[in-house]
Amino acid sequence: MADLSEDQLHHKVLETLQKGEDPKPFVLEWCKPKCLDYKAMVERCEAALKIIKGVDSEKKCIFRFRQWVECVENCAQPKIFYHLKDAHNRGKLDSFFDKVWMLRWALLPLYPLLPILLGMKRVNVLEGQPIE
Repeated sequence: MADLSEDQLHHKVLETLQKGEDPKPFVLEWCKPKCLDYKAMVERCEAALKIIKGVDSEKKCIFRFRQWVECVENCAQPKIFYHLKDAHNRGKLDSFFDKVWMLRWALLPLYPLLPILLGMKRVNVLEGQPIE
């Protein structure tokens, strides 16, 4: 599975989803070689604990194992999620949201004036009276 290129994996995920199957197992297998450093840490931890007799390596190496699993999951998640997030609408609203995001910088100096512009007055919460 690791011999697939990124593009081939992309097409395989698409085909699998179109068949109604779960692509996660083979995407996880594809991502495992990308996390070899973490896998090596797990193996070193287990090997060190085998020297000490009577120590359960599963319990003592759980942190290293968790790091390896997180690495594999973090590699696989975007590859699958990309295909699941409403692909037929992707990109249609991006320019609108980019403009709104840039507009916030133009309106930033007006934020302190917002209550005045909206005709709102500051109110003392405890007394319920307007603050002059």
